Amino acid sequence: MEMEATFANTSVARTLCLCLMAFHSPVRGQEWRNSVRPDIPIWKTSFDHTRSHIPEDEFRQLPLNSDSTAPEFPSPDSGSTYEPSSSPPDFPESTARQVSTRSRVSCAPSDVRHRSQSSQSPDPDSKPATHHKRTFSQVPSSPSAQRVARQRDTNNDKGPDSQSRHRDAQFCTQRCLLGLQSGGLLDDCCPNVMLHRRSNDDPQHPITSKDLVRLLKAQLDENIDRCTPLGGCGAYGAPFKLTCLVYGYTVIGKGTTSALWKEVSREAEVYRILQKAQGSAVPVFLGTIDLAKIYFLHGAGEIRHMLVMAWGGESTASMELTPQLLQGIHQSNKDIRALGIIHEDLRRDNVLWNEELGRALIIDFHRSTLKCQPTLRRPRVSKRRLPQPEIVDSKRLRVT
Repeated sequence: MEMEATFANTSVARTLCLCLMAFHSPVRGQEWRNSVRPDIPIWKTSFDHTRSHIPEDEFRQLPLNSDSTAPEFPSPDSGSTYEPSSSPPDFPESTARQVSTRSRVSCAPSDVRHRSQSSQSPDPDSKPATHHKRTFSQVPSSPSAQRVARQRDTNNDKGPDSQSRHRDAQFCTQRCLLGLQSGGLLDDCCPNVMLHRRSNDDPQHPITSKDLVRLLKAQLDENIDRCTPLGGCGAYGAPFKLTCLVYGYTVIGKGTTSALWKEVSREAEVYRILQKAQGSAVPVFLGTIDLAKIYFLHGAGEIRHMLVMAWGGESTASMELTPQLLQGIHQSNKDIRALGIIHEDLRRDNVLWNEELGRALIIDFHRSTLKCQPTLRRPRVSKRRLPQPEIVDSKRLRVT
């Protein structure tokens, strides 16, 4: 009995108990996590600190058949003490964030990203991208009626049905978002075009790109669960799907932490330099979002900032390197270099194939450099003296 009581107070037993209790709890979202976070105390401890409070005779009581090379750590009430602190333990955040899954980073959702592979070896459990549902009902109705319905859904979007709508939304096309950015026309080929229209015959976008970024930020600040992680994360960020609840625009949000934002935010400046190449060599860039709440993503950390852009396409990392793909990558790289940007990390993980445009789109510019623009040569001024005009004596002029 005494031995059983000792095992019940070990760290492993306490952790197992906590896990079993968690299994009985309902699934908690990011919004719940943010609401309870301010009231939860933060504890600072370490294995070395805990081990220093364990008497030496307890180390000798380890079972002989134990597979563990380290001793069990007792619970706080049996020796070691937790030290409350206003900040978590100091870990090198930049190192912790650089996980080894960068090769899987893509602005494409996981089901679309492997479409080329699934076409050759069909999987009965996989769902092709063509099975995506529209964000909202496809019942023919006027755009104004659809917008009223969407505004009504905006106030009641915390249930599983709303989350499913967000996940099933199709991405807007590059041409659609390029028109939004430049004040141009709607793209009739965009899967969400009817959600954008103010009236059946209105070809204009109802808002500007700045309005869209403000609306997306307001949605996320109100409910951080209104974004969907697409799976996979790299050393500098993770892709999210963002859908504007009122106007139906669906885009990519590249989320990152505050520690990495200084480097990642450089991409915003690069995209502005590459304005002429957006929608042809790089995705259309719309703006940045500073989140009021935290989205905790395993493997990436606490997401606090996002770059908002169009969905670029499928990752080329697993594609066959055909002459067409090689030519597309070469052309896009040539286009961005012509605008003064050298990528510095042009791997296939950072190149997407966009079927809509038939182009390779380059992403991830946080390591890029700006090429010095050649100074224009001024026209050389001749040092030779120009011939002086001949002075004619007016007295010698004759009128005939």
